[in-house]
Amino acid sequence: MIASSFEKFIQFTVDGLAAGSVYALLALALVVVFRGSGQLNFAQGEMGMFCAFIASTLYLSGVPMWLAVIIVMLIGFVMGVGIERFVIRPLEHKNPGGVLVAAIGLFLLINSLAVAIWGVDPRGFPSVFPSAPEDFFRLFGAAVRWEEVGVFLAMLGLLGLLWLLFAKTKVGLGMRAVANNQDSSRLVGIRVGWILAIGWGVAGAIGALGACLLAPQAGLSQTLMLGPFIFASAAAILGGLDSPLGAVVGGLAIGLIQNYIIGYVNWLGGGMVLSVVFLIILIVLLVRPTGLFGSTRVERV
Repeated sequence: MIASSFEKFIQFTVDGLAAGSVYALLALALVVVFRGSGQLNFAQGEMGMFCAFIASTLYLSGVPMWLAVIIVMLIGFVMGVGIERFVIRPLEHKNPGGVLVAAIGLFLLINSLAVAIWGVDPRGFPSVFPSAPEDFFRLFGAAVRWEEVGVFLAMLGLLGLLWLLFAKTKVGLGMRAVANNQDSSRLVGIRVGWILAIGWGVAGAIGALGACLLAPQAGLSQTLMLGPFIFASAAAILGGLDSPLGAVVGGLAIGLIQNYIIGYVNWLGGGMVLSVVFLIILIVLLVRPTGLFGSTRVERV
């Protein structure tokens, strides 16, 4: 009985880390945009879903899945840059409140466009990692799928690349400067407009990767990112909307909480998981309003 209980704990933990890795990726995309512009991109999930459909189309045309994922990450980058340049920026200067409406409009537009092109029927989506029934190993008796390990490592690898971008490149340093103060950044010669656009592009690429990692388990449809986007938004808020590390910690925490509740408190039912997660986040925010790793801004008046 003890061994069986421990195996279940390991299984729930591994499943939670895999799910949380996808939430962390989407939360990272939200944080990258928020750090620069102070806006939440409500169309982030739909951009990723659209890119996943393109990846599926490329795969069915004979392109290897790993290459299709790289291609759609580039497409996601271009989408993000284009949306910031031609939709968000004009509205931001004229009516900052209109950015929220524009993001919701983009959500509906991209979703409808996906339905018009690919229909409403779910389709399978192959994984870039080994995902056959025999592709697993035993960890303290629990079956750990290589696909879950791959998703977790992909998230960690992307976090490392983002650290290199922010800490070791001129573009990344510019993004950090713009996140701190746009006016001061302009005074020292940083092209704030393009830095913001690049931030949206990076977020678009991350969202495309997250959708491609999620689709093999969830099935590819126009509703692919609805639930995960809610959890990812909660993860970004829990970790701190200006903290990439907080996005990862928040995503993994929500993935673990979700699976522990489903595994151990099954009398709540699956529909109550979201309520419990948000209750926990509310308690954390009452103690730390900026999130676990969010920074407190001090303004001089």
